[in-house]
Amino acid sequence: MIPDAIHDEGVVTHLNFPVEADVTKPPLLAWAAWKLYESTHDQQFLKEIYDAIVHWNTWWFDHNDADRDGLCEYHHPYSSGLDDSPLWDEGMPVTSPDLNTYLYLQLEALARMANVLKLNQDAQHWQTQAHSLLRRMIERLWDAQAGLFWPYRAGKPVRILTPFSLFPLLTGHLPSPIKTALVQHLTDPTEFWPAFPVPTVALSDPHYNPTQMWRGPTWINVNYLLIEGLMRSGYVELARSLRQRTLDLVNRNHDIVEYYHPETGDACDKAAHVFGWSAALFIDLLLQKQIETSSI
Repeated sequence: MIPDAIHDEGVVTHLNFPVEADVTKPPLLAWAAWKLYESTHDQQFLKEIYDAIVHWNTWWFDHNDADRDGLCEYHHPYSSGLDDSPLWDEGMPVTSPDLNTYLYLQLEALARMANVLKLNQDAQHWQTQAHSLLRRMIERLWDAQAGLFWPYRAGKPVRILTPFSLFPLLTGHLPSPIKTALVQHLTDPTEFWPAFPVPTVALSDPHYNPTQMWRGPTWINVNYLLIEGLMRSGYVELARSLRQRTLDLVNRNHDIVEYYHPETGDACDKAAHVFGWSAALFIDLLLQKQIETSSI
């Protein structure tokens, strides 16, 4: 059972836990593992992890698609990695575009792993599953009038404007009109393109709070994924621009922290310091820039 949300000075801040659901983390393991393989070309590594990732992928679709529509839901806020997002204020489960994008990436990575391991039938199966998942996302989550992918709860869209509505850019296979609409939202200075993008709730949304975790601050991991999504979708210069602005954001502070104020660029008071996610991704983004520069 999910109790009522807690209110702080009249604003819903987070659900009153516990929520009766299994807790995991977003399915990005296969995506990350494939990046490691691209660096090491260690086939033994793929052999060791392939079956475990298959089992985890099966768990997502078997246990997190309550309405059996082929799209997965978050059943616990913690499983999203976005613990305090306003997307969960009205309760769970929520069918979210970011989750299904991660699952698309996982299926894509499994297909690539299967190809390397010469599991040809598996590779075809995962590729077919990925294409079907993307088609369902467009059919059921895409709002052409709004130009966004909305999360859904109880069959109704959760119309809270967050960058996670833009995450299907990561698939790299969206139709051009959809890509164009998403990028227009991303680069709108009243929404996601302030001085230090990308806020985790749009500046124009009434839920926006630039200093409260997942309700407005800029996170390096969100930017990292959007940079990759822009690259995959053919917006290379825009991806480079967001990468540079992300590097500048980190460099302007004396410490690498959990999240930042999207309008001032300052480290938020409640953000954790010496934060590993931000530091690791800052290094990777810097290396990406250096590799590009050296190849010119």
